Amino acid sequence: MIYGYLRVADDATDDDLEASEQQMRRFTKVEGFCYASTFYEDVSGSRAAFEELTNELKRAEARHVVVPSLEHLSSHPLLRNHMIERLELDADAHVLTPDGS
Repeated sequence: MIYGYLRVADDATDDDLEASEQQMRRFTKVEGFCYASTFYEDVSGSRAAFEELTNELKRAEARHVVVPSLEHLSSHPLLRNHMIERLELDADAHVLTPDGS
């Protein structure tokens, strides 16, 4: 099982979000995962959806998260690394991207 995570840009359209989610779904299907759902971070600077994702990973005992790119976690490298580490330590989960970054 795998969960998706998207940080929604202020200027993102519904079509942009749909395209990103479809990209993640295609990738996970090819990789043999069952795609559970997507968590959308739609408030700038918030990590509420990230916290919900972490809790759901632990509850479901799921070990994988897919993002369109690592930039969806954070554009700041230190914060992005911290978030990846949190997923690994708190939920024993690994982050995957369709582009392999």
